[in-house]
Amino acid sequence: MYIVGMAVAEHTFTFMLRNSGDVLDEVERRDVVLRRRDGEDLFLGLRSREESVRDALGVLARLLLAASVDPKTRQRVAGGLSASLPWTAFLPQDERGDFLEALTSTAAACVEIDTFGPLARLIESWRATAEIHANPELGKLLRVKHVGPAIKVRRPKAG
Repeated sequence: MYIVGMAVAEHTFTFMLRNSGDVLDEVERRDVVLRRRDGEDLFLGLRSREESVRDALGVLARLLLAASVDPKTRQRVAGGLSASLPWTAFLPQDERGDFLEALTSTAAACVEIDTFGPLARLIESWRATAEIHANPELGKLLRVKHVGPAIKVRRPKAG
């Protein structure tokens, strides 16, 4: 795993509890992921490094948005999406343009509110759309009309 050109260290949460001074010293040099058995992994890093990543994302988002205003540029970028995002090759040509438009506007909006969850969800939903285009059998399964009453299903418990 790499962030801003530096390797990310990985430790268990227990290691952090036993060796917090060493881990905090390490955070001065690089970001650290703390693996947990009973929860999502934690990420430790300096605020200045995180802010530089967010600032860079902001610049890139604004550049993409500015470039997408020109129809010819937007068409060229949409046509070349598969070079950087290979799964977009499965999207029909007109949907690549729609994806690029949604990507640029959502990225710019996320920068403004400093929250990137909506951008991640947008990319994942378009990737799922590409998967459906790539696998016609999956598309057929999703289009099957179901008859009968809806059945409430319980959420599985984490094991």
